[in-house]
Amino acid sequence: MTEGITSSAGVYARQHGWSDNELTHIHRAAKILWDGGLSLEADYGLTDEGEPWCVFCDADSDDVLVHFARIGGEYIACTPFQNGALTGGVFRDVVDQFLQRRIRPRRVAIALRPPPAA
Repeated sequence: MTEGITSSAGVYARQHGWSDNELTHIHRAAKILWDGGLSLEADYGLTDEGEPWCVFCDADSDDVLVHFARIGGEYIACTPFQNGALTGGVFRDVVDQFLQRRIRPRRVAIALRPPPAA
């Protein structure tokens, strides 16, 4: 997916309402997920009201990982199986909240595994 979030994808996303600053945070989130071992696909678009959205999917399973949007000047991140959406007025904060929720449970699960038998 880092191939999917390239400069050409950035141009496409910018044409669909995301600023360069917002794209920086989208790319950062994609890189962190990619570095964590996920193969990602991304898609961008505009709502009927002209507001931007971006969705990351797991390329192997087609599961939606997160859906980001800007609605009425507020940012939202929806993730499957989470209680409610993450919202805020600063996109970086919303992206960081998503990444913290996404990464923390995985680290806890790894820490809880028993050591391999010798």
